[in-house]
Amino acid sequence: MNTVTRRRCFAMALSAATLPWVARLAEAEVPANLPTEVAGIPIPRSKMAVRAAQFARQSCPEYLFNHCMRTFLFGALALKDQRLTFDADDAFTAAALHDLGLLPAFASPAQSFEADGADAAEHFALDNGLGAAHANVIWHGVVLHDGRYAVTRRAGPEAMLVALGAGADVDGPDLKTGDQRRQLAEVVAAFPRLHFKQRFTALLVDHCHRKPLSQRGTWLEGLCRRQVPEAWIDTVEQEIAQALFDE
Repeated sequence: MNTVTRRRCFAMALSAATLPWVARLAEAEVPANLPTEVAGIPIPRSKMAVRAAQFARQSCPEYLFNHCMRTFLFGALALKDQRLTFDADDAFTAAALHDLGLLPAFASPAQSFEADGADAAEHFALDNGLGAAHANVIWHGVVLHDGRYAVTRRAGPEAMLVALGAGADVDGPDLKTGDQRRQLAEVVAAFPRLHFKQRFTALLVDHCHRKPLSQRGTWLEGLCRRQVPEAWIDTVEQEIAQALFDE
């Protein structure tokens, strides 16, 4: 069974509370209420992008939704500076949904939040009519958004956009010019932070307490080790020593 098929099978097994997405969006009729452009970056207006924004707004607390929108904008600005082109709909969808895995409604028992979010985003894309190739781009954009950047770069500009945008919003952008400071102000004015530092940190801590071992080898491993140290009883050297070989 290939990787896409395995992910598709897992996605189909997600909680019934998240299905069917097309029907839920049609019934709710929640407008995206998004500006057409921020800091010179157009906000995609395709059916897929609008549905992704609607679903993100329905699923996420407001501070997290705004973070997802800022992620797209900061990432698009970074790629614009690098003169890189990208598929705006795929990148926007991945950015809009990239933190779903931090929410209990989308969490699996053992996967990292990056993998859970990627599976949910891919399922959403497929269920809303995108082809497998585009859904695969979205999956990689979510799963690699805080991973090793050398791998993220190999995945393409859409994954780069989500990683650079999320990193800029969490760690702070590298501002070198007056134009960049103006762009930052416009992005934050369009999508206010709403005590993001405090609330996002609390969300990460809660995730670590729910699933401490899910983040092994990821950006959150250090936080999860500090929050739930008693869960981290195995070490690499212990695993090697316990392997079923004589030497």
